[in-house]
Amino acid sequence: MMLSEAQRTIGLDLEEMVTELVAARAKLKAQEQAVHYLQRAVIEGMQDRGATVVKTENGEATLTTPVTYDYGTLARLREITSPDDMVGYQPEREVVKVEPEKWNMTQAKRLARLSHDHAAIIEDAKIYGDPRVKFTEKKGAR
Repeated sequence: MMLSEAQRTIGLDLEEMVTELVAARAKLKAQEQAVHYLQRAVIEGMQDRGATVVKTENGEATLTTPVTYDYGTLARLREITSPDDMVGYQPEREVVKVEPEKWNMTQAKRLARLSHDHAAIIEDAKIYGDPRVKFTEKKGAR
């Protein structure tokens, strides 16, 4: 978005800005869907052509396919490989590690009822993130 487009909200009242926000989110959702479908079409087109790279004036698209391995199938390597030749393999082992303490504040907020000190500590521990706007569209508003 251009700065001039963002600055046009300066003259709007709050209700008009909410309307603009809803419209912008709808445009974003449509763009995300378009990107998804175009990406799928490019992947299918490259696969049909047998291409891994397509060069255009804007750059090049490279088709990559992530690979994972079935450990059940790889287990057969242990049966046919001597222990001296086993590289890249780590046998199953038990690992003991220290995990940091955790607080489920949905439940722990009840501690604030115990005393003012409890409530003050919980209030002091709050870290506020960036504010967000949640908008619920009215049914049939479009």
